[in-house]
Amino acid sequence: MAVAFAVLLALSGLGTRGWSQLPEPFYVAQPAFRIPFQIEESEQSRLREVQLLVSLDQGRTWQQVARAGPQERHFSYRATGDGIYWFVVRTVDTEGRMYPSSVEGSRPGLIVIVDSVPPQVSLQALPPRGAEAGVSWDIHDEYLDLSTLEMEWRSAGGDWQPLPIERVARGSKYWPANGRGAIEVRLRVRDRAGNLGQASAVIPAGTGSQLAANSPSGTGATLGGVPFRIVNSSEVSLAYSLEDVGPSGIAAVELWMTRDGKTWSKLGEDEDKISPIVARLPGEGVYGLTLVVRNGVGNGQPPPRPGDPPQLWLEVDLTPPRVQILSCEPARGGENGLLTVTWSASDKNLASQPISLYYATRPEGPWTTMVSGLENTGKYVWRIPNGTPYQFFVRVEAVDRAGNVGTAETPKPVIVDLSMPRGRLLGIEGQPR
Repeated sequence: MAVAFAVLLALSGLGTRGWSQLPEPFYVAQPAFRIPFQIEESEQSRLREVQLLVSLDQGRTWQQVARAGPQERHFSYRATGDGIYWFVVRTVDTEGRMYPSSVEGSRPGLIVIVDSVPPQVSLQALPPRGAEAGVSWDIHDEYLDLSTLEMEWRSAGGDWQPLPIERVARGSKYWPANGRGAIEVRLRVRDRAGNLGQASAVIPAGTGSQLAANSPSGTGATLGGVPFRIVNSSEVSLAYSLEDVGPSGIAAVELWMTRDGKTWSKLGEDEDKISPIVARLPGEGVYGLTLVVRNGVGNGQPPPRPGDPPQLWLEVDLTPPRVQILSCEPARGGENGLLTVTWSASDKNLASQPISLYYATRPEGPWTTMVSGLENTGKYVWRIPNGTPYQFFVRVEAVDRAGNVGTAETPKPVIVDLSMPRGRLLGIEGQPR
């Protein structure tokens, strides 16, 4: 479906030098659009055609891409991909003379930014603050429209309620959640092209403000004082110990599960009653787990009741980080030997220092490490070592706390040899015969 702009492409002022202000760009998510123009009726008889020219390098070079009769009202254009497109028009009269005669240095009559990538949104947990729930968010988009940022929350089974927040790309919010059941949170935002980015999370009941979408990992991590782990498999071996075992021995070792701190169900039983016990969980999500043990005469712990805290919180995260390479730009001029790589990487459980960069002369590898253990800053300038090939593919890799790995690779090799060889005559060797 083509998009038409509510603007007429100017036919005057082209070719003037010394301009300083560019027109406000139009943002579109689709590659096909229409560009209106208008020729005064009194001028149409002396013109043969109107030409549309585009520049993909901010006016350094121009290419004719369409022509139309002077009585027509628009050009149709299809962009080759996301990017910034400058447009100017040129008229040709009945004698073949063009105006302007040259578009070099012309001020664009229209700037269109094609952006098909939605904002990347992540929600993160904050430490509990009394009875308040807290979240923080991080949004990445080159053309973000923060005026569209909205957050909502609701208790289990309740209606969605707007949550007033500061409209910033990176921020946080605490609010009284009253601790009544699980809490759902969702965030939505659009970019200037209208692409929608969104994220949602569930705060399990009885866990204060700790978000399941970003629960801490590591051997010392806790959730409401309960140990917390993140794994990348729905089948997990859980070590356990047995204490105060009497002469009747152990008759049953049961594993119980909750997702909201209220409703508990028996997940399985350890048949051999020897650690570990294998937990087969339903899929992605946060689970509270408790071990229930009974001896040979039926004595032991009762099954957990609604509101009882689990012995262990476990998050199953099977989704790798989302990674995109935004650009790979070799330096020019006096900065030869540098390559700037920009990327975006997002994940609800992104690890600290999660980014590694690689290069390879073939798309299938083998891959050589450029650098590893980077913060997710979105940019790295690599000083290319001597002996590195003059062109290569680039891979960006991100790892989350569960061990999932997301990658992105350049579809074409990056050429880093931008030298311009020159020759110079030194003199005459020998005499021609």
